[in-house]
Amino acid sequence: MNRSFWGSFGFLLALGSGFSAKAQDSDQFEFRLHGARVGEVTFFNTTPVSPAPIESDLRSPTTQGQIDALSASGKTRGMVHWFKNYAATFHSTMQPNGNRTYRVIAVDANVPETRHIEFPIAAGSTPLVIDFSDRTQAQPLPVDPLLDQDRIDPLSVLQKVLRQVNQVQTCDAVYRVYDGKRRYTVLTFNKATGQRGNEDLIDAAAARQAPPKIQCEITLQTETDHQTGLPELESAGLQADASSTNRRKSAGFWPFKKLEQTMMMIEFKQDSNGYRFAAFDINSPFGTIKGRPVS
Repeated sequence: MNRSFWGSFGFLLALGSGFSAKAQDSDQFEFRLHGARVGEVTFFNTTPVSPAPIESDLRSPTTQGQIDALSASGKTRGMVHWFKNYAATFHSTMQPNGNRTYRVIAVDANVPETRHIEFPIAAGSTPLVIDFSDRTQAQPLPVDPLLDQDRIDPLSVLQKVLRQVNQVQTCDAVYRVYDGKRRYTVLTFNKATGQRGNEDLIDAAAARQAPPKIQCEITLQTETDHQTGLPELESAGLQADASSTNRRKSAGFWPFKKLEQTMMMIEFKQDSNGYRFAAFDINSPFGTIKGRPVS
C-alpha cells in the first residue's frame, strides 16, 4: 500500500494522545480499516483531573493538583506490520520552569527516530529543536522567528480540546502547531452533542442512563509556498531533500497534501470522571480507519 499512508499513522498517534490526568491511567484502542487490524495505541493519563480554565495557556505553569504530563505508545499490527513496521512513544511534559518538552522515540522500518523539542513559556517565543532524526527527512523544519511564535506541540492540542470539552461541552477552537517536521494549524469543530431532539418520543429512564456524547471534527490547514505553489510543508520537505538524486514527489504524509483537509472525528463519552475518548473515525485514501476501545 501507499507508504505515506502507513507513515501517517505515526502522526495520528501523536495528534490523538493529549490528556491531563492521573499518573499511570491508560486507555487502549485498536484501529481497523475495512475490518482488518492496522494498529493499536495506548493513551496514558486519560482521566481528566481538575481541568484548568479554558483561557489559560498550556505554556503556563501547572496549577496545584493538576498533572501536566502526556504520553502515548503505538505500533502497527496485523498484516500491516509486514508493509509498515512502525512503533513509537510520544511525550509532552511541563517542566518546573514552565517550559514544555515534546519528545518522540520511534522505530520506522528498523531505523531509529528521535525528536526533542522545547517550547518556552515566554509569550512570543519560538520552539527550540534540541534533537532530531527521521528516516525520511534529514533535517528538522527550520524554525521561523515570525511563523512559529507561540506554537505548541501536537499532544498539547488535544489536552486543550479535552479541557474545553469537559468545561463547556464544545471543542470549537484554533491551534497552531510545530512538531519538528511540519508547521500547521488545527481547526476543531463541535459536530454533535448527543442532545435529544424530542423528549416526548424518548423513554425517560433510558434517556437518563445514556451518557451524553460529543463529537469533535479535526481539520488540518496548511499554507501555500509562494515560490513553488506547493503546500508549504511539502515544499520544505523537498528543499531539505534537494541533495538526493531520488527526490520524492511529496515529502509530507497524506494529511498534509491539501491546504485544508478534515482528517478525523473524535467522539468523547462522559463517565463519572468526565469526558474521555470513546471512538475515532479517521479519513484516509483507502477508507475510514475506525479506532475503538479494547475491551
